[in-house]
Amino acid sequence: MRPETLTELCERYHIARPADTRGKIFNNFGGFNQVYWAACHCVRTQDDLARLIHEVAEDAALQGAWWIEPAFDADRFSTLRHGDPHQLFPTQEEGWRFALAAAESASRATGVGIGFMSAIDRTMPPEQGLERARITAKLVRTGEHLIHSGMACFNSRYPGIVALGLHGNEEGYPPDLFEEVFQIGAADTGLLSTPHAGEIAPFPGGGPASVTSAIDCLDADRVLHGVLAIEDPALVERLARDGVCLDICPSSNLQLSVFPSIDAHPLPRMMEAGVPCDIGSDDPLLFGPSLLDEYELCRTEMGLSDQLIATLARNSFEHSGAPLEVKAAGVLAVNVWLNGGVDETF
Repeated sequence: MRPETLTELCERYHIARPADTRGKIFNNFGGFNQVYWAACHCVRTQDDLARLIHEVAEDAALQGAWWIEPAFDADRFSTLRHGDPHQLFPTQEEGWRFALAAAESASRATGVGIGFMSAIDRTMPPEQGLERARITAKLVRTGEHLIHSGMACFNSRYPGIVALGLHGNEEGYPPDLFEEVFQIGAADTGLLSTPHAGEIAPFPGGGPASVTSAIDCLDADRVLHGVLAIEDPALVERLARDGVCLDICPSSNLQLSVFPSIDAHPLPRMMEAGVPCDIGSDDPLLFGPSLLDEYELCRTEMGLSDQLIATLARNSFEHSGAPLEVKAAGVLAVNVWLNGGVDETF
């Protein structure tokens, strides 16, 4: 959500607009949660939701992105919870159909492909996650998740749901609690497993354990964050050997005090060890930096070379849920950029 959109919707619905947290260091989740819950509570109509999906795609296009995988929590908009009386859809299925239609419209308007992650909230009762996984899997198996592309490099229908994600506070909610959820979601669907793990240690030394559990119990294809794996050399070797990609968001790692400085960030060491990594923007509304800002930080403050920047960009395609044609076109475009605009494929 754009900051100005949050301000506008808060004013419309008479919700107190929390203080701007962009660029700030979080010593706890108090300020973070205030902004997050305000954003959740001010989405009160289907038009509000469609606007958010369109703006996400529009902002991605302005940054040069071809493909994005935002998390969508269909249950949030179809179930009354946390004292929020605003139910946008009677069922999760209806919520998904609306979001997929909005994504198709946004893709056609912006040229950006959208493949949703079905977001499992680890802080909610396990049976809720099981139901969400069943509904997601059913939509995929019946083909109801297919949408028309607006991408210049791909003009056919493609899956609008590409992954099953695990989101929320890691403390007290380890990945192994959701093994059955992910088994249900993966059954005959081809969905990627993309859980959050190893971002903030759920207990001292628990970062690597969280990542290991995500791989062992959830068969993770990508781990969102996963940066605390650096504390376990054997785990780093495993990530490299098995090709498990880490979606890394350097700015949020610094703002959440996961690492004390950019010099201490493990991304360069992970890449040197052969771990597939890509770059993401983690909640720009809360933290500030866009995807382009994160790449700029990697270049100017981490000192990553053009070759390493290109590797990150290639990985973002190769480890995504995008159609094969989009992956190939994206990798080619990255190589052309690296070669100074020259296509050396022939």
